[in-house]
Amino acid sequence: MTHARALTVAVLLAGALAGSARAQTPAGQLVYGIRAYQALDYDSAATFLRAALAGSGPRALADSDRMRALVYLGATDVFRQQRDSAAALFSQLLDLNPRYRIDQLVFPPDVTNVFEQIRLTTRSVAVVVPPTTRIAAAGDRLVVWLYAAAYHPVTVAIDGPGRSRPLTLYDGGLSDSLQLLWDGRRPDGSLLDSGTYQLRVESRAEDGHVVRAVTVGLELTRLVGDTLPYPPPPAESLMKPEREPGGTGVRGLVAGLGGLLVVAVLPSFVTGHGGTSGRFLVGGALGIAGLAAIPLRNRPQPIPANIAANDVLRRAWRQEADSVKSANADVRRQAPLIITAGPPHVTATP
Repeated sequence: MTHARALTVAVLLAGALAGSARAQTPAGQLVYGIRAYQALDYDSAATFLRAALAGSGPRALADSDRMRALVYLGATDVFRQQRDSAAALFSQLLDLNPRYRIDQLVFPPDVTNVFEQIRLTTRSVAVVVPPTTRIAAAGDRLVVWLYAAAYHPVTVAIDGPGRSRPLTLYDGGLSDSLQLLWDGRRPDGSLLDSGTYQLRVESRAEDGHVVRAVTVGLELTRLVGDTLPYPPPPAESLMKPEREPGGTGVRGLVAGLGGLLVVAVLPSFVTGHGGTSGRFLVGGALGIAGLAAIPLRNRPQPIPANIAANDVLRRAWRQEADSVKSANADVRRQAPLIITAGPPHVTATP
């Protein structure tokens, strides 16, 4: 061990002993790891930084500290001639934050060159969506920002209940950043219904297969206000009778029998061969006609004036009902849509 390294280790150990409780936390290990790196003690830096990254649960580093640990540990492994380990660490860093760019004022070209080589082959996207979006007016939109580590093809779609096919928002190349705007509507222009949906951003390889996906849960809520009640149909008390009761048919029967009687007493001038049978044949026909008139007279007869009056009432009711239906459709169509976005979740596939 050189004198400089021994001095560095002694300083770090003294600091660790002075604040032993703090040094045992991931945040404390990160601090000592960065100090060891700056002191060119890469082995000690690697020990502290790996310990800091190993914390989990409540002891896990925050994302910002985790990125610092990854970049310093990657730089440490570059100087330890462990390029594969450095490449894997930089890849983790870009998965955590595809927008990350290494600070060339802090790290020398040996480190930045390795980082750039990894970045240019990393197919990852950061997705930024506002926590809450209200779509009420024609120009309101959900704003989705995409940030890519490097150029690659992506597909952005929204899927949800009752959809046989996802609603594609974008399908193409993404080099650096892209802003997507969505009005919460289907291709036919209608707003989506309330429910749980999912925004999915897929990063694809050259052959088209998905290598990484970021999903963001979207909760859609339609704030439909009160709608007008449908008018009731016209009351029966307002409707006029449309048919009058039929007669008894007595008049027809009396007329038929009277005709039969008249024929029976016709004077003798109804003469000639077969005259008697002819008279009774005519009388019988009149009697049958009178009997046939009975059911016809019993059938109810329409009252045109009342039918017309009732049609006026029905048409007025239908017009009012159609007007209410149209007004309610406008209320539903213009109801605000609230979109609540959850945190992004990353899924990597081989």
